[in-house]
Amino acid sequence: MQPNSMYCISCGQLIPQSSTPPVPAQYQVAKPKPAPRNDTPAPATAAPLEPVPLPRSLPWQQPGARVEMPAPEPVAVAPIERVELLFSTGQRIIVEGSAVIGRKPADTALAMGARAVEVVDDTRSVSRVHLFLEVQGGQITVGDAGSANGSRIERAGQVMPLESAGTRVAVEIADTIWLGDLSFVLKAV
Repeated sequence: MQPNSMYCISCGQLIPQSSTPPVPAQYQVAKPKPAPRNDTPAPATAAPLEPVPLPRSLPWQQPGARVEMPAPEPVAVAPIERVELLFSTGQRIIVEGSAVIGRKPADTALAMGARAVEVVDDTRSVSRVHLFLEVQGGQITVGDAGSANGSRIERAGQVMPLESAGTRVAVEIADTIWLGDLSFVLKAV
């Protein structure tokens, strides 16, 4: 016979082949002896196995099922202490604490102990004292100072007018504040 022959050369009989190569004796593991056969069933001591769910049978895979996602944990945000005002005229001013904004706000700001923010406005749509702004306790508030052309807050396309000489309103970073025909955007510093 030749190595790897499937048939005997002299008689033509099929030679049984092993599908796996032989394992050397040093690596062979002794097979346990089979237990004697007993036809009586063994007592059930093990817990029955849980059936494996079929595809599309889990609760969240059902039509119309709602999966409740846990709410994200709140992210600690540093409190706002200063803001930058980006005016439509190109002016950029950083404000900390209280400020009075207008064409000539110096006297009012001095009397209030606030910073005067003078806006250049050739059209005179901004009043001499137009708006009060305050950055305190991590919150930004604005209030109209009784201006002739009014003040407005614009957020996400929605515009809200401020009451003339009315109460202060909380605003957020990226809000646009209108003073007459001019505006400024609040930016975090």
